[in-house]
Amino acid sequence: MHKLLRQGLVLQLLALLFGVLILPVQARVISDLYEVVEAVPSRGATDRAAAGSRGLERVFVRVTGDASIGNNPNLKSLLPKAQQLVQGYRYTSEDNQLYLHLSFDPQAISRQVHQLGLPMWPNNRPGTLIWLAVDTLKEGRSILREEDAPELFSVLEAMAIERGVPLDFPVMDLNDQRNMPLGSLWAQDESAAERAALRYSPDATLMGRLLQASGRRWKADWLLIHGGRSYAFDSSGGSMEEVALRGVNQMANLLAQRYAVRPEGQDAEQGAVIVELSGVSSFADYAEASAYLRGLAQVSSADLLSVEGDRMRLALVTSVGLRNLRDALALNHKLRANSDGDAIDLNGYRAPLGSADNPLRYRWD
Repeated sequence: MHKLLRQGLVLQLLALLFGVLILPVQARVISDLYEVVEAVPSRGATDRAAAGSRGLERVFVRVTGDASIGNNPNLKSLLPKAQQLVQGYRYTSEDNQLYLHLSFDPQAISRQVHQLGLPMWPNNRPGTLIWLAVDTLKEGRSILREEDAPELFSVLEAMAIERGVPLDFPVMDLNDQRNMPLGSLWAQDESAAERAALRYSPDATLMGRLLQASGRRWKADWLLIHGGRSYAFDSSGGSMEEVALRGVNQMANLLAQRYAVRPEGQDAEQGAVIVELSGVSSFADYAEASAYLRGLAQVSSADLLSVEGDRMRLALVTSVGLRNLRDALALNHKLRANSDGDAIDLNGYRAPLGSADNPLRYRWD
């Protein structure tokens, strides 16, 4: 896996490994969803066009969250026209291999996603902390560290770039080894994952145990913990790298299913949700909070209803379900869910969550 595709995440990992403080593994805005690198045999127009088609398909995988989007017949007809969506390109060479760097126009891609009726996964995405353990025929069980399996971690970084998901790994120093011992990791102990995650504050935690069943047969069990829910799944393949890649790919699929905005008419209801924010103590806070809510891909409009002291109420018009909206709001760590202010109870009737009598309540920190 060549260095160009890995550079960004490798730098992040180096900063994590050598920094004095451990940085939180939180949601991040992915800025390079629309940039790809393709190996090409020449600088000719034909090879550039072919690389553009391949690159455009990769971009659509990232922005829709659908790994099989290339099979969509509508997208297939668009791929030969990829050069119409290219914003810029350049060539580089490494180890006698020529590479074409392509930048696609985000607004043009967004228009095509809308016109084709495809889901759109916003670029604010949950950061995931990955813990890995392995059981080999020769050496038995151990926790996987980057220095012990550099090729494995390299391909995982490359997969993270391909799917547009922020991935991080624990530093595995004495603190991590104490908080997440091998036995707890192999048992996929959720309480241990919660304790170990306090150091990193990730949006999601993925625990994987990779088992070598025979010389060329591997299988893995995975547990994704995110937003108060757990998702168990498995993968299999001919190598440790293959089962790990499939695990991260499935993790990306699950996150995309949770956060991708579906076109109107696909399990979506257009409606207003009342949100109350406290801690809005200045005009700067008001402007920042309003801009954030209006900028959410899940929100088509955010109308101010009232301001009382440090509290503001807004009506968010959204085409996604309430759960999906709350998931999206949870990715902003300046928003803290606030249970202050009980719902009005009228003769045993509890107002629906997100209504005027029972708004979604958050504190803006």
